[in-house]
Amino acid sequence: MDRTTFENLKKAISQERIGVYMTDGVDETTAIARYIYNIDLCKSLYPLINIFEVTLRNSIDSSLSTFFGTSDWNTVIPLLQSEMMMLAEAQLKIKRNGKKFSHGRLVAELTLGFWVALMGRKYNTQSFQFAIIKNSLHGCPKNQKSSSAIQKNLSEIRYLRNRIAHHERILHWKDLKQKHDLILNFIYWLNPDMYKIAVKKDDFDKLYSAGLGPFISFVKNEL
Repeated sequence: MDRTTFENLKKAISQERIGVYMTDGVDETTAIARYIYNIDLCKSLYPLINIFEVTLRNSIDSSLSTFFGTSDWNTVIPLLQSEMMMLAEAQLKIKRNGKKFSHGRLVAELTLGFWVALMGRKYNTQSFQFAIIKNSLHGCPKNQKSSSAIQKNLSEIRYLRNRIAHHERILHWKDLKQKHDLILNFIYWLNPDMYKIAVKKDDFDKLYSAGLGPFISFVKNEL
């Protein structure tokens, strides 16, 4: 990679974004390699995040429907203003998109932040949270089944998910492998059959083990 190529890439990526890959004084080749490696790491985690989100929201929806005795639990669940606003925004979005309202569309439209919030500290005294833990997380070991442990795990997964969604750097995380394993574990706790699909689609370990080397070679030889 010559200087002109690097400058062209920097314009496309932005000085600020490429700069985060050079904070320790590495050369331009390594910075671009890191940027590409980060893309692939995010890509490798996306299927797990996808499966996690879909399984989580539908598992919680099922638990709430059983607990409240109606699939329209959203009309009776005691929520604080922040989550009520999330519900209202999801309903408005369905309307703006010109779609007919249905409970299934509402569940799909609600953000991960909504589902994580239901498991947060502010709902610790609500019986519906206990019902979710009991009925949704069948496979969760006892040492991870407390509300505080679940809240911590969900918050960590959500933070990683948001980093990936906004194309932020994650390759420097020392515990990225542990975060990957946590997502897989959480999927298993929710639904062992979905876990089998997640494992089938998971290529994170191979990519992570190979490290940065293949990307440095690509930058040197093909850019």
